[in-house]
Amino acid sequence: MTSPEASSNFLLAGIFVSLVFLMVPSVSVTVQIIALAIAVSVLGLPHGAIDAYIARQIGLWLSPSGLAAFTGVYLLITLFVIGAWMVLPVLSLVLFLIISAWHFGADANAQNFAERWLFGSLVLCLPAFFDPADVAELYETLSGPSARNIVPIMRAWTPFAAISVILMIFIRLPERPQRKKDIAIVLGLIAFAWLLPPLVYFGIYFCALHSPTHFSRVIKLVPDSDRPRAVMQTAAFTMLTLFFAGLALIALSVELTFNQSTVQVVFIGLAALTVPHMVLIDGICRSRLGQKSKSST
Repeated sequence: MTSPEASSNFLLAGIFVSLVFLMVPSVSVTVQIIALAIAVSVLGLPHGAIDAYIARQIGLWLSPSGLAAFTGVYLLITLFVIGAWMVLPVLSLVLFLIISAWHFGADANAQNFAERWLFGSLVLCLPAFFDPADVAELYETLSGPSARNIVPIMRAWTPFAAISVILMIFIRLPERPQRKKDIAIVLGLIAFAWLLPPLVYFGIYFCALHSPTHFSRVIKLVPDSDRPRAVMQTAAFTMLTLFFAGLALIALSVELTFNQSTVQVVFIGLAALTVPHMVLIDGICRSRLGQKSKSST
């Protein structure tokens, strides 16, 4: 569930950045990529780097050797995703978009399976609807020329997803008046996708809504006395991730331009981290917390 603070921060950040782009419309792609990389590093990565602490809280590891095993499995899944992307880049991109739609759908106050899928897919499809050429170029950078064929499908899906999500929210509004903020979020997403370049739009969503929403859920699992430990573990795993990202950037820069290599590191890196993150959060964690709630009733 999206917290009121995350919703407000997302809308304020989006409005502020949109005003900046209206006043300075000629911001270069390189500047956009650098800003995205910094924002993801500072505001985005920590929401996944806290996974080790979450795993400890639900009993996946309790000792240093357990932490090492957890980290090893996490790393193996990450490397598998990167390897799959190298062998099957277009299929990997399609699968990344699908699982990201499901993952991002959790940011909505979705009442059912369909609404979660629709909201998550809307988040991803809006840039393709308003800036198809830019998104096609981005997908080509990530997965080759054939990946451009994904964009028309996303454009065709966008109006259906937008109308469906808005209708689902309005239908339940009388019984759930707190969902008024969900309407503001959906309208904000549409407006920001229209006003902002795709990379900037994604950065605003990922860093100002998705990551804070996740943190607001996780913080409930952290006792006040244990927060220093959680912060230290999160910082350590964030720095470790940035170290490997730096190595990847150096390796890719041998054959690719700065823009191409940075985009690949950011998005393929996020894809590689998203899979183990979802296995933990949407799979193991949700299952164990569900079992606890059942046993307590």
